[in-house]
Amino acid sequence: MVGFAMFGIDRDDNNYWIYRLMIDEMHQGKGYGSAAVKLVVEKIKRMNTNGIPTIMIGYNQENEGARAAYKKAGFMETEIAPWGEQLAAYKLKAEVH
Repeated sequence: MVGFAMFGIDRDDNNYWIYRLMIDEMHQGKGYGSAAVKLVVEKIKRMNTNGIPTIMIGYNQENEGARAAYKKAGFMETEIAPWGEQLAAYKLKAEVH
């Protein structure tokens, strides 16, 4: 297994959250993390029929690989969470019908 991702709607703030996105250490630095982030974002966009505005993610402040992958995918750092993780947000564009 290369890695896995878990995501869902957090009922506390009504945003999508990527709860976990982990790539096995021996597969890091090969682009799998960036590809996984992109796939998760695209999946959420397809699922987002109720207009949820944001995807959130939290990660270790010292994890430069994660920071780079999320920034490349369009996430913007927002704040440090009370539990110590760096938070970042991806703003979903509203669909025009």
